[in-house]
Order: sequence, then C-alpha cells, then structure tokens
Amino acid sequence: MKSPEIYAQLKAEIGPWFKSAGFKRGKGQLAWYRPHGDAFIVVWCQISHDGWDSFAGSKFIIEFQRSSEPISGLARSHRQRFARFLSPQEREEARSIQNAVIAALHHPPSNHPDLHISQQITDYYLAQFRPVREPYPEIHDIWFRYASQEHVSQWAAFIVSKLPKCIGVVEGWANNVPEATAG
Repeated sequence: MKSPEIYAQLKAEIGPWFKSAGFKRGKGQLAWYRPHGDAFIVVWCQISHDGWDSFAGSKFIIEFQRSSEPISGLARSHRQRFARFLSPQEREEARSIQNAVIAALHHPPSNHPDLHISQQITDYYLAQFRPVREPYPEIHDIWFRYASQEHVSQWAAFIVSKLPKCIGVVEGWANNVPEATAG
C-alpha cells in the first residue's frame, strides 16, 4: 500500500468532517486549517518515513497545531499529537484497535532480509508483530498501524469520533504562540 493511496483514503474518510467544521485543505501533506481568533488551527496526517512493509504494514500519526500561519509543522507553534488529547479509556480503545491490526499481520518468513542484518534490527522488526501489552501512557505518541484499507478505515472512524474534542482543546490554547511543543 503506497502512501498516496493511504493519504487518498484518509482524505476521503476524514476530510468530510473537516469540511463540515469549516476547515480548508492545506498545502503539502494531508492537512486542514481554519482561522481561530488571531491564529490558525492546523491538523495534518503523516505516514511513517519507514515506508510500507508487506508483512509489518506501515503507520501514520495525526498532529494538531495552533500557529500564526496555516502551514503544518511550523517551528514556532503550539503543537500536540493526537494521543495527548485522549483520556485513559480512549487510549485503551486505541490500544484495542492497534492490537487487532497487529493480530492480523502475517509474520515474515525466516529468510526475510530484516531478520539477517543484526540482532538489534531483528528484535526491532519482530517487535512490530507483538501486541501492545501495557496501556499507553499519557505522553506516548500513538502511531496508527495498518496493513489493509480496512485498518485505515477503523482508524479513520476512531479519529473522526474524537476530532470535536481535540479541536475544542486546540481552540482553548492561549493566543500567544510558544516555541514548538510537538511530541
């Protein structure tokens, strides 16, 4: 699954919510923005730079920003990633979806190249096939794993259900724009 396909699917499944909430499409990555007071609320999706793996799939993340310009990723902005807006119960819901995705993955054969580089690479690669056993901590970035269009749809439904709350929090951020606080 190439990233343009995933961006197109996310645009189709998440985009209508943003349009109905008065957001416009941003430039560059899959992003939306709308003015709020003397600043802009910007939201964007980013697919992992790790790329697509036919066994482990890939992942994406959502980030929110309040800034003086409607440009995603501005250095001088107030930024938070999606998981920071979630309650413990909502993070458990995300963990449940994540574990369902992981359970659907097909393990690589023993001759897979990533299993023969070094023990560290092998351990890192195989960790992608293990369920998330502990609840996500409040400050954890949750990258939404996927290996199929159905997984992306599950995440999109989850994200859309939380967007009103997330945008409400961003709207409440102070008018002053601090140094970047992403992560």
